[in-house]
Amino acid sequence: VDCRHYNAWYGLGAIYFRQEKFDLAEYHFQRALDINSQSSVLHCHLGMAQHQNGKTMEALDTLAGAFHLDPRNPQAHYQRATIFMTLDRPEDALCELEKVRSAAPKEASVHFNMGKVHKRLGQPAKAMRCFLTALDLDPKDNNLIKAAMDRLDEPDVEEEVSVF
Repeated sequence: VDCRHYNAWYGLGAIYFRQEKFDLAEYHFQRALDINSQSSVLHCHLGMAQHQNGKTMEALDTLAGAFHLDPRNPQAHYQRATIFMTLDRPEDALCELEKVRSAAPKEASVHFNMGKVHKRLGQPAKAMRCFLTALDLDPKDNNLIKAAMDRLDEPDVEEEVSVF
């Protein structure tokens, strides 16, 4: 790795993140960010790694840096929604997901996760509408979506916002 190339550090961080070696991912994303502090994408990836390492409040601070650089960054909003669900703040998560939906209205995972949030908020009709939209947008993931629809009447278990 040439220590002057942030994209090399980022690439290594992404590999470690996919391998679920979040401490190494965080280290490499931080090195990339030290070189290129003006990248909102690097802030998002570092925040994701921090969250996976249990550094939730630090992750929110890092994502705030991403918003400072690019207030409309949909990835940062999506990651904040994930963290808010972990913190049992579904109203805040829904607000973030609505911002993502306005930026990417045809992204099935956003609608799916909005359905999960509506379910947690005790709004089964809205949850069903979101699940059906997700199903229309991405029919190949119908098993996961249909399973979530079948569980609408069951008590909510601790589920994080996820990508299917």
